[in-house]
Amino acid sequence: MTQRVLYLESVAGIAGDMFTAAFLDAGLVDAEEIRAVPRLLGAAEVTVEITASERAGAMATHVEVVSPEGAEEGGHHHHHHHHHHPYSALVHQIETSDLGETARAFALRVFRLLAEAEADAHGVSLEEVAFHEVGAIDSVVDVAMAGLCVETVRPDRVLASPVKLGRGTIRIEHGTYPVPPPASARLAVGMPVDPPPDALRRESVELSTPTGLAILRALEPEFMPGWPGGRLLAQGSGSGTMDLGDVPNVFRIALMEAAVGEDEEGPGARPLPYETGRVVEIRCNVDDQTGERTAWLMERALALGALDGWVTPVLGKKGRPASEMSLLVEPEARDRLIDFLLRHSSTLGVRFSTLERMMLVRESEVRETPKGPVTFKVARTTEGEILKEKPEFEDLKKIWEEDPDFRP
Repeated sequence: MTQRVLYLESVAGIAGDMFTAAFLDAGLVDAEEIRAVPRLLGAAEVTVEITASERAGAMATHVEVVSPEGAEEGGHHHHHHHHHHPYSALVHQIETSDLGETARAFALRVFRLLAEAEADAHGVSLEEVAFHEVGAIDSVVDVAMAGLCVETVRPDRVLASPVKLGRGTIRIEHGTYPVPPPASARLAVGMPVDPPPDALRRESVELSTPTGLAILRALEPEFMPGWPGGRLLAQGSGSGTMDLGDVPNVFRIALMEAAVGEDEEGPGARPLPYETGRVVEIRCNVDDQTGERTAWLMERALALGALDGWVTPVLGKKGRPASEMSLLVEPEARDRLIDFLLRHSSTLGVRFSTLERMMLVRESEVRETPKGPVTFKVARTTEGEILKEKPEFEDLKKIWEEDPDFRP
C-alpha cells in the first residue's frame, strides 16, 4: 500500500498566493481552474495573474490577485484598505460560491482560524471582526485558491518544515508592530518556528502572512525539518513579491508516494485514539555520588518540572558499580534540567534524545465512598472510552490508618 504525502517547505515563509503558486509550479493544479476562482466566488471583476519569476537565481511561479481598485493583497506586504469587510459577509461569499465541497469547507476553516486570531488579537467577538489586512476580496480568492489546490491533490498525509516568521517591525492598520504582528503570532502558536535565513540582509521583513499561517494551520501538518522519504512525484516553488537578494523568496511543496507499513490500514488510516506528543529523555552516568545525593537530585528534578525520573544500576568502567540517572521532560524544559544535572550532580556530561509518545488522556475525579470522598485518576482514549482508573494513594493512606482492609 502507498499513500500520497505532501511536504510543505517554508524556505522563506508562507503566504496564501505563494501556496497556490507552488502547486501551479509543480503542475498539480490547472492554471485555467485557478484563474476561474474569482468567478466561482461571484467576483468576476477580480483577475488572477500567473507569471514566471526568478528569485536568487532560480525560477519559480508567481501568482497575483488583482482587484479593479488596484489593491492587491499577498506577496509579503500589507495594503491599507480603509473599507472593512465583516467576517459574516466573507463566510456568506464562500458558502454561496460554486467551489467544490472540499475546497469550500477548507476555505471556511481557514477563514475561521483567521477571524479567531483577529478577534483574539483585538479583543472583540467573531461577529465584530472586520477584515482589513486579510480581508478584501483578494484574501477570499487566496483562501479559495488554496482550497482548490487541497481538493485537487487530496494528500493522505501532510508534513511541513518549521515556519519562518521574519523579524523587525511592520506597519499595519493599527500602527507599527514587531514581526510577527498580533494575529500572525497567535496563528503560529504550537508550530515550530525557525529564525530568518542567515543570508537575509533586511532588518524588517514579514516572511509569513496571517493567510499563509492560517492555511498551514488548517492542514494540521506534522512538522519535520527535511523532506520525508518516498518517491518524488512532483515539486514546485511559489515566489513572494519581494526580492530578498541571496535568499530565494519562495515557498516550496513536494508530493511524495510513500509505502505504508503492513500494520496500518492504508491511505487515510485511522489514527489511534490517543494523545500524541514529544518528550526528551535525559540520561547520565554517575559512579562517585552517594545514594542520598542521587535521591535528592531526583526529588529536585521532579520539583523542577521533570515528568518522570528513575535510577538504573549499571556497571561502569574498571568494573565499578555506577548508576544511570534518567529524566523524562517536556521539550521546553530540556535545557533547564540539563543545566541542573551538570551543575549539581557529579556527572561531566549528559545524553539526550527526543522521543515520540502516545498516551491516554488523564483526568482526576472525586467520588463518594463509604469512607468519604476519594480522588480517582481516570485514563481514557481521545474518544472518551475509559481504559484504566485507580484511587489516589494519598487518599487511601488516610483511610487505611483507620481501616486497613478498605477497598474503594
